[in-house]
Amino acid sequence: MDNNKLFLKVGIFLFDGVEPTDFIGPYDVFTAVDSGHPEKQTTLYQTPHAMYDVFTVSETKKDIHVSAGGLVFKAEYDFSDCPAIDILVVPGGRITEALLSNPNVIDWLQNQSKNAEITFSVCSGALLLAKAGLLKESSATTHHLAFDALLAIDPTITLKKDERFIDSGRIITAAGVTAGYDAAMHIAYKTAGRDAFFKAGEILEYGEAWKSVQRRLSGLPVHRTITDKCIKCGKCMKVCPFGAVVEGENQFMIQPERCVGIGPCAKLCPVAAIESLF
Repeated sequence: MDNNKLFLKVGIFLFDGVEPTDFIGPYDVFTAVDSGHPEKQTTLYQTPHAMYDVFTVSETKKDIHVSAGGLVFKAEYDFSDCPAIDILVVPGGRITEALLSNPNVIDWLQNQSKNAEITFSVCSGALLLAKAGLLKESSATTHHLAFDALLAIDPTITLKKDERFIDSGRIITAAGVTAGYDAAMHIAYKTAGRDAFFKAGEILEYGEAWKSVQRRLSGLPVHRTITDKCIKCGKCMKVCPFGAVVEGENQFMIQPERCVGIGPCAKLCPVAAIESLF
């Protein structure tokens, strides 16, 4: 994927019963990347899109009622007029049988996914991807209350119950609700680079990313290092979501320019060879 490509079009699918955090989380991450972009001189949250063009799409332009409470949304586009989508976001929520059996929705998801660089589900949105046949014989995750429903739709899926998100290349699935933030941060890194990741973490003051940003703002090192205690088991390289771990002749090493300091590598290292001050 071309990390220098600007204006990736992020299309967020909305439907009656959608869980608001499932789509507002990714929306926040992608728009936060653009806030305060160095090429712009406008104030925070007023910056025109510099990396992403984020918009919402629904089957029709009727009001969208969320899964609980009285929030009502209206998508900017419907299936007939939405722009081409580079990153398709499919949130979860109240995934009804009527929605799963709606041929217009399933056909639209299938067609959009063919052309999108990334198709990204959050929470029970994975059920829609499974119904569209997009998760066949692949690893995926979803909200813990939707585990059985996901496998009932497609038993060929390898369900990863203990992962916050699964990146299978063009398909990314996130676990429940707030995991959508984590996966969207990963996608920001993957599509726009390390600085974009830090920008989103800074604006949102989000989770482990914010801890890393605080260190960076304080002039402290962000990346982790691997000491000579490394036994080359390879666990760190397998779990790093940013591809920062590489294999050397005698041990694994961390590339400082790729590491963002928040990965699970240090927790999984069996010999405590990965130094971390986080």
